[in-house]
Amino acid sequence: MKNLAIFYGGKSSEHDISIITAIQVMRSLDKNKYKIFPIYITKNNSWIIPNDYLSIYNYANNKVGGINIVGGFFDKFIIKKSRFGFKKLHRIDVAINCMHGLNGEDGTLAGILELADIPYVGSGVVASGVGMDKVIMKDIFRANGIPCAKYCCVGEGFICDDAQLSLTEKKLGYPIIVKPANLGSSIGINVSNNREELIKNIKIALNFDKKIILEQVIANLREINCSVLGCGDDVEVSVLEEPRGWKTFLGFNEKYMQKSTNQSKTVDVHISEDIDNKIKSLSVKVFKLLGCSGIVRIDFLLDDKNKKVYVNEINTIPGSYANYLWRFKYDFGALLDRLIEISEKEYICKNKYKYTYTSHVLERFGMGDKLNKNMITK
Repeated sequence: MKNLAIFYGGKSSEHDISIITAIQVMRSLDKNKYKIFPIYITKNNSWIIPNDYLSIYNYANNKVGGINIVGGFFDKFIIKKSRFGFKKLHRIDVAINCMHGLNGEDGTLAGILELADIPYVGSGVVASGVGMDKVIMKDIFRANGIPCAKYCCVGEGFICDDAQLSLTEKKLGYPIIVKPANLGSSIGINVSNNREELIKNIKIALNFDKKIILEQVIANLREINCSVLGCGDDVEVSVLEEPRGWKTFLGFNEKYMQKSTNQSKTVDVHISEDIDNKIKSLSVKVFKLLGCSGIVRIDFLLDDKNKKVYVNEINTIPGSYANYLWRFKYDFGALLDRLIEISEKEYICKNKYKYTYTSHVLERFGMGDKLNKNMITK
């Protein structure tokens, strides 16, 4: 039986969505194969192993009780403070990252797990960081010939004067979508139809991030999403989905506060075979380009009239692990089995390479110290 650490929560605007994903994961894992160790990270960065970890009520009412543990690992063990120092609790075989957004999806947690030498489900530090930053992501897309809508970047020092605003308007044209560069779940995202709204929305977005992205709105728009699963050249693509009622973008409430999230989605996408193949081909290209691993969801913008496809963004930890896109092949439990298998395969692959090198630099440096000391003495 494998010991799994399930990470969720965190100091992120997507904290609550992370809890939902984690509970769905923990309910779907095969308890005959895995022993679950939930690691809930509070908004204040405390690490807790909750007692009743499947209770939405406890999280919603801030009544999460359990064992307070030390952030990080020692010899792959979860550790806690005791009266006599530190105590090892449980050795972890594989970690599953359910932390959407900052401090989890951005590669921060992947870095901790890399240092702890623990296999983990999901993309590595670089792919996660690039996937989180919409500006860097799109710069890489553009440099590699991947189609994306026109965009420009604005920093916290941006001055909303006539000259700068005119350049932005000339490049993008209205309407313009304003987004924090490093957030998800449609938080801080607004559509601007004129200059007054643009200035207002830039100021709103800068409350959430020091860098924001302004994007052209695609005409005749449909959003189509695709998931990719695997690592290296061993990848497979899901069926496609299209959110219902798409106009410009789905806000946070539309995505998560409806009675049933399935009401806002449809997996039965009516598009041509050519467009279907193009979206799936671009999905694999993006996955491999960024060096992703595990499961991702890539969101596309389709100009339905002109049949042009644009890559919007990649989600390296998609909500609910995009399990609804894989039901044609895997139930959620089998999908998680596959993800754990991929993480262990990636771990073995990484450990094939040499990361250290034995040299005589320190010995020679030490000899130089001795020589310098002798010269000073004389």
